[in-house]
Amino acid sequence: MTSLEPKVFGVEISERQIVLGFVAFLGVDALIERTGRLYRIEKALGDLSRYVAGPMPVDRVLRTRGAFERMDLLARHARRSVLIIGINLEGAVTALTALLDLTSAGGTVRLLAMDPNGSALAPSAQMAGVDPQIRRAKITQNLDLLKSAFETRLTAAARRRISLQVVDQILPVGVTGIDVAARDGRLIVQHYLTRTAAEQAPLLDLRRDVDGVWFERYEAQCEASFDGAKEW
Repeated sequence: MTSLEPKVFGVEISERQIVLGFVAFLGVDALIERTGRLYRIEKALGDLSRYVAGPMPVDRVLRTRGAFERMDLLARHARRSVLIIGINLEGAVTALTALLDLTSAGGTVRLLAMDPNGSALAPSAQMAGVDPQIRRAKITQNLDLLKSAFETRLTAAARRRISLQVVDQILPVGVTGIDVAARDGRLIVQHYLTRTAAEQAPLLDLRRDVDGVWFERYEAQCEASFDGAKEW
């Protein structure tokens, strides 16, 4: 009598045995895959545990300007709004095209610089080790360039969505905000240090959905910086 069951090394293997064997093979394969995934998770948790149990390395929190994208590329990420607070708004000048595109598409832009004609400019320049006249000229130059671009390259409706203001106070920080009001809003905060070049001053990269309390604290500081501000 001839059997139709396949033979492996002389042993008959039924269809049911083949199916069960295949299922078992899939189970082993899935187990291997999950074991590898668990190993990767365990390794990641092990790396993080060093910082949970001990102090966080400062370079994982504070960064320098060179660690970020160029301002024009950074502003391109904005879907709704851009906020820039800075002594001379050099970053806004660098990102001018992106700011124009955003406002033309319905977004909003808020810019705040130090008042070049204010009483706070001289002590601010002294703190940074900069000639007050040079600082005044640079601020004025950038403000005039920005205002001219807004007036000549934007429609009346778009100009209503952009503000260019100055304030007579020493700004403790410079800020770039991307979609600040959104759930995933971002604030890049640069602290100004005495006689420290902007390229070397420490920055914090904060996100609303991750850094909650600290994001809100710096957001409040941004709004406080506009106290007493006036249009340029």
